[in-house]
Amino acid sequence: MRGSWMTMLLALLLIVPACTTPDDGASRPSGATSVGSDTPSPVPATVLASGETLPGGCDRGVPDPRQIVSFVAEGRAWAIDLEGARLTCLFKVRDAGPFTWGPQGDRVLLGDLAVRGVKPEAPSLPATADPTPSAFDWGHPIGLAVVFASKGDRHPQKRFMDDGRVEALASLPPGRYLDVSYHPSGLALALVIDREGEQSIWLSTNEGLDPVRLVFSKGGTRFTSIAFTPDGERLVWTAQHAGGYAQIHTMSLEDRTGFTDGWRDPGGRTSNLQLAPRGPLMAVDVGTGCDDRSASIVLSPRVARPALADTSRPSTAIGWLDRSTLLVGIGGCGEPLDLVAVDAAGGQTPIVSGAEIGATRTFTTSAPESVPAPPEQAEEEPPPGGVG
Repeated sequence: MRGSWMTMLLALLLIVPACTTPDDGASRPSGATSVGSDTPSPVPATVLASGETLPGGCDRGVPDPRQIVSFVAEGRAWAIDLEGARLTCLFKVRDAGPFTWGPQGDRVLLGDLAVRGVKPEAPSLPATADPTPSAFDWGHPIGLAVVFASKGDRHPQKRFMDDGRVEALASLPPGRYLDVSYHPSGLALALVIDREGEQSIWLSTNEGLDPVRLVFSKGGTRFTSIAFTPDGERLVWTAQHAGGYAQIHTMSLEDRTGFTDGWRDPGGRTSNLQLAPRGPLMAVDVGTGCDDRSASIVLSPRVARPALADTSRPSTAIGWLDRSTLLVGIGGCGEPLDLVAVDAAGGQTPIVSGAEIGATRTFTTSAPESVPAPPEQAEEEPPPGGVG
């Protein structure tokens, strides 16, 4: 069943009772409001792919490993499996913020840097005075910290899960931090910095020490997203070039003397890079903003296709559920999202319609234990901060 399920669902939600009161020709269908009324229009219910609405209440259950899709709807956080057979209400939530799970799927980052654990051993931390960050990533491979940068910060900061303290990574160069990615070993950070209008990509230890500039912009190039490959051997980024095209680039961390060019988008803006946990597949968003973005699956250095070819609505790549299945959110700015699992071969599995935000809840396994480096830069011992 493809995109047609969403069309039918929308039609069902918009159907109103056809009967009217015989002696009142001006009576309105139930739920309708007159022009100029102060009564808000009803919000469509969140609906599962089965056609069922969400149950009331929240049992605050513990999700099982099969529930790899998560979403916020009707003021509660939920976890569900791909078949829709297992649905668990996790907790009530006021500010979902980025709603991004740690690498072991047991803790989630919410608004204003609040953290909520969903297992007894997982930490829960209150919100801080820092606003919801504009750039962040969970420590790997466990999730012992979050490195983040908010608008106006001159250095990124790090919040530790053991006691909630926040420390500035002051050894990094000052600037406006646009993106950050943790190395899968937990021992290094990649960061995009804007310094007086010029952008560059840097690599440092997980404590922000020994920063090294890897790439710098030329002719107005903008770096829109970065990620390490799951094996930790390469750094990948998307760049918007001054010539009006966007391209994916890859650098080997064992060499660092250059980079290779990947898939090229001749028009528009490419960002939101998502790498599959195994294999070569990638995903990006193509477009200038949330109202015209389109999730695309990059099949090879030369070939990409829209994740959803049968919808004209905006879409975004949320994350990979396995090596070939991408979770996609359908909806524009401020709209509820429809969540769909899309196979790289083109198959679609609807999950839920009308969610506030969606997230993958997957688990990091077989993480590398070191950061590849050229022989002259290789470290004999890991940094004292340990893994993330």
